[in-house]
Amino acid sequence: MKARVFITIAALTFAAMAMAADGIAWDELNEAQQRVLSNFSDNWETLAAERQEALSLGAERWSSMTTAQRDAAQKRFRQWRDLPPARRDLIRERYQQFRDMPLDEQKRLRNAVQRFQRMPIERRQQLRDRFRDLTPEQRDRMRERATDRPRSTARD
Repeated sequence: MKARVFITIAALTFAAMAMAADGIAWDELNEAQQRVLSNFSDNWETLAAERQEALSLGAERWSSMTTAQRDAAQKRFRQWRDLPPARRDLIRERYQQFRDMPLDEQKRLRNAVQRFQRMPIERRQQLRDRFRDLTPEQRDRMRERATDRPRSTARD
């Protein structure tokens, strides 16, 4: 029985990989995806398979959003688009650094961000001001202490 389940999972995995390698035909997209991706219809077949997959998943997610969620997503996209290219590059680089972290470090960082976001606005601003007023050397020492310190799992 276990062997049959394994073989089925393996076959489905290979089938999905083959589909992703070949890309997704425009006609394979559902009506909602085609509507969302209509700007890509003329050159869909020229897009890389990975790009087609990402766009189709994004269109599926977009179709399932509420109006408020779509408005918020559009606002975030406009903010992203309006950033200077150097700032976007820095964000991409830091995101990749985050993705390269061990999962427990990612979790620790997410928890720290959540704790920060739960703080009153005045306290967050005080912490930002204090950090901004530090010299680069003081910031480096602070970062080193934070990474060298043993982690307490009681708060996480």
